[in-house]
Amino acid sequence: MDERANGPGDPAAELVGQAGRVLGWLYRGGWEVARRLPGGEAVERQARRVERAVVDEVRKRLDEDGPTELRRVITAGESPREPLRAAMAELLERSVTDSREASREYYFALVMRQLLPDEARILAALSDGAVFPLAHLAARTGLSGPTRYLLENASTVGRAAGVVQPGLVPFYVTRLIQFGLAEVGDEVAGLATQYELLLTDERVRALEGGRLGPRVVRLSLHISELGAQFWAASDPSARGVGR
Repeated sequence: MDERANGPGDPAAELVGQAGRVLGWLYRGGWEVARRLPGGEAVERQARRVERAVVDEVRKRLDEDGPTELRRVITAGESPREPLRAAMAELLERSVTDSREASREYYFALVMRQLLPDEARILAALSDGAVFPLAHLAARTGLSGPTRYLLENASTVGRAAGVVQPGLVPFYVTRLIQFGLAEVGDEVAGLATQYELLLTDERVRALEGGRLGPRVVRLSLHISELGAQFWAASDPSARGVGR
């Protein structure tokens, strides 16, 4: 990271620089051997990119909500292993001393940092308890064995939410489910018309080619209990802020 971006003496820049040096100590000793191997230089370039990404992540996590002990140890320039040990010790301590509400709010903060704008729009569309059709497209193998899905979590919720990237709706929905903010339920008979609309989606139709086409597994999508709590804590309209 270019230290000139923040100016000389910037504490954040110095902290990230120290974190980068600590992380570098963990593997830099092996580069002399790696460079002599075929493709060694390419591997090194890739590792440098990974290092920069890790340093960026360290900087993001060393904020006011991050483990203060990890920030102190890295700043002090102690042994490379000590920041990890100190951070783990602090997390274990917090797991005992933090209240359920504090732990939940900390998780909400981590989720908020990772949410994409289109995902926020989808969550807003689910926030009033609305249920949307969801479908998986499974390959017809004719053999007994694990189901192979060609497409998972296709849904009309993206269209209803007005997302910018409709083609990424299955990816968005998958992430919201992984975060625990949305849940998958059984097929809803009252959504028959919307299921038919879902099957006209470009990505779904592209996979329906062939003599038989894929098997459509009809399900539904709705906000989870955790998602409802997350929305209640982050709903911008609660303070008069427009969406």
